[in-house]
Amino acid sequence: MSSYENIGIIHHGLLPEAVDLVVALQSRYGDGADWWTATQESLSARKDELDATDLIITIGGDGTILRAAHEAAPRDVPILGINMGRVGFMSEIDAADAVDEVGWYLDGNARLDERYMLKAVIGGDGQTGAPELHALNDVTIGRGAVLRVIEVETVVDGVHLADYRGDGVVVATATGSTGYTLSLGGPVMDPESEDYLIKPIATHMSQFGGVVLRSTSTLELTVHCANPATLSADGFFDHSLVDGQSVKISHAAIKATFLRKRQRNAFWSDLSRRLGMRVSALPREPRSNGDSDKV
Repeated sequence: MSSYENIGIIHHGLLPEAVDLVVALQSRYGDGADWWTATQESLSARKDELDATDLIITIGGDGTILRAAHEAAPRDVPILGINMGRVGFMSEIDAADAVDEVGWYLDGNARLDERYMLKAVIGGDGQTGAPELHALNDVTIGRGAVLRVIEVETVVDGVHLADYRGDGVVVATATGSTGYTLSLGGPVMDPESEDYLIKPIATHMSQFGGVVLRSTSTLELTVHCANPATLSADGFFDHSLVDGQSVKISHAAIKATFLRKRQRNAFWSDLSRRLGMRVSALPREPRSNGDSDKV
């Protein structure tokens, strides 16, 4: 019998194979719990079901997980990710194995993996009614529809750091370090780290490449642009910014929680596998009799 009483399945609405997997999971594990389903596009309209849910299973890629996390984190609901995408850093199970493996998680055997999130307050001064966004992966300020350089004034804990002039700036959590910032050449951070990082996008001249901030730091970004720029949270919550407008970024009070089977250090072997990096040692040529071990 499932350790969870109310389970939601969130799936990618454009993948027919995701729908087939939903049916297979409900057929196999439907007894002993109440199940409901939604697509990632219709999820926000399912408030009543979400409020009663104690586990969310996602079927898709990391984008599906991100959308689910924005609903699950404020409700303290864990997520079990089934991967139908290409990389799937946040997913736990591959789709081909899901029907056989999900039962182990439903029986309550998994450990909880908590991931820190960011809060972005538009206006930066915390005034009542100021727009506020949360992000599990990253908050990005980028140029808008007009392809012109923008400047992002960057202040850390009240101290001016840099004026990044280029296409924008990405502020990423440790979870998000394997996403947009990795493609920009940024570092990969331990996924459970509380620190977060700043990575400029296509900056001009010789400005340095970014920094890692401690978890208690507060970051303020002010945009200077001739045309409106765009603030994006996790790639799908967008807000227009005009010249001189600022955004204050800090740790969020909420966290995203995932069900995990393997130990924490498995992340690094997964990283090598998912990115196609070499995971075995290079072959060594045998030494001749005349070689010496001395340097």
